Amino acid sequence: MDEKLYQKIIVATDGTDYVKKAINTAISLSKLTGAELYAVYVADVSNITPTSAEWVLVSENIKKESDAALEYFKMEAEKAGVKYQTISLSGSAPGEIVQYANQINADLIIVGATGKKTLERILLGSVSEKIVRTAKQQVLIVRYDTAENKN
Repeated sequence: MDEKLYQKIIVATDGTDYVKKAINTAISLSKLTGAELYAVYVADVSNITPTSAEWVLVSENIKKESDAALEYFKMEAEKAGVKYQTISLSGSAPGEIVQYANQINADLIIVGATGKKTLERILLGSVSEKIVRTAKQQVLIVRYDTAENKN
């Protein structure tokens, strides 16, 4: 049986700069292994309870944010010539990413980490930390070194 190291890799994106390094890592791994890439954007709508008129505006904004977040990934994946898909989901990011990984039988989940300070991480939680705790797949956390963290 000719089994590849990775066949399906998910990379989580939220459109921020720190995710670019994770996306580039995912693309490099895809090129090395031949794995198909899946870029996932999750809109956290858990705290939104708008009326139907408000929901139309919120939905339009979420669509714009999702498209913008996935644009960098699409450009880089096409430039690298790797096979990819993009998906936008809504809900809690860690839960949706893990659920989607299970749904498509992903081998690896790649997430970016900002390197938050300990107190901030305790108070806010960490998407990458929650994914590591709940995913059955391997998880690669790609650190983004901010100017504050470069000592």
